[in-house]
Amino acid sequence: MSEGNAPRGAHPVIGVLRAGVLLGLGWVAAAALAWERFGVIWAALVLVIWVLLLRHLHGAVEALARALPRATAPRD
Repeated sequence: MSEGNAPRGAHPVIGVLRAGVLLGLGWVAAAALAWERFGVIWAALVLVIWVLLLRHLHGAVEALARALPRATAPRD
């Protein structure tokens, strides 16, 4: 298995979602550090930016998932 513990026929979108989760954890850690160093307002700002980027990522993944079956459809 070339991609961690994913099954052999795993969809490529799964890898993108895993990367998004790891990046998400980094933003939460950044918010915790911002809270400790600068206060609640900056931590909240970091989390709002994270949520906006996460929504953008999910939209892109959904568009990719919808486009892949069309791109890989058998051609006659």
